[in-house]
Amino acid sequence: MLKTVICDDEAPALELMAALLTETGEVAVVAACQSVREAIGVINNGGIDLVVFDIEMPEISGVNAYAEISVTPRPLVVFATAHPEYAVEAFGVDAIDYVLKPLEIGRVRKAVEKASRLKRLIDEREKSGAVDAPDAEPAELAGVLKVKDAGKLYFIAHQDIVWIEAAGDYSLVHMTNREATIRVAIKALEADLPSSLFVRVHRSAIVAIPQIRQVNLLPKGEAQIVMNNSVSVRASRSYRETVRGLMAKD
Repeated sequence: MLKTVICDDEAPALELMAALLTETGEVAVVAACQSVREAIGVINNGGIDLVVFDIEMPEISGVNAYAEISVTPRPLVVFATAHPEYAVEAFGVDAIDYVLKPLEIGRVRKAVEKASRLKRLIDEREKSGAVDAPDAEPAELAGVLKVKDAGKLYFIAHQDIVWIEAAGDYSLVHMTNREATIRVAIKALEADLPSSLFVRVHRSAIVAIPQIRQVNLLPKGEAQIVMNNSVSVRASRSYRETVRGLMAKD
């Protein structure tokens, strides 16, 4: 069960959010707060797996509240909003998902399923104490991502990476033959990867260009990117120019 804090300044919305999250069977709502300050206090006491923030609140926005989470690692964050995705992404916060209001059980369940999957992988990584990646320095470093994690330096060949998924303070590196959960934010990984081979297509996703099999355009400026391992990665409208650039490549 995901120990969850929810925050919305409107009582009916808060009650609905709690009911839908509980209905998924994967969430234990430990605090339902109308005050952002109250929610931050609970979160910073530790032990919280997931936070669901409404974005627009009078005291302080859910986005600004995220910056006040001081516990490490920070819990996974989902935003509830009446705005379309591009507005959420513009804030630059590595939330794992967003749900549009009015809330619907199907969409809430999808966000919870993602949170549960990421939390399980993070827990497995914490138990192992290290990233599942080779720790022997390769002869040639030009085509390698260097990752410092758990006091060690690991090396992952660029050619082995299919795509990278954000999970708050962690990133999940999907490779051709394994996965590695590392305690490095996706923004830091993006800075260390060559733009000629890797591209950010979503706030929570980087794809390896040589691993792209197909790009399908979707309504409202979004796209579906099918990778060589048959996984589909959604590209958001905020990155539509990036997607157009991919389609223009030979």
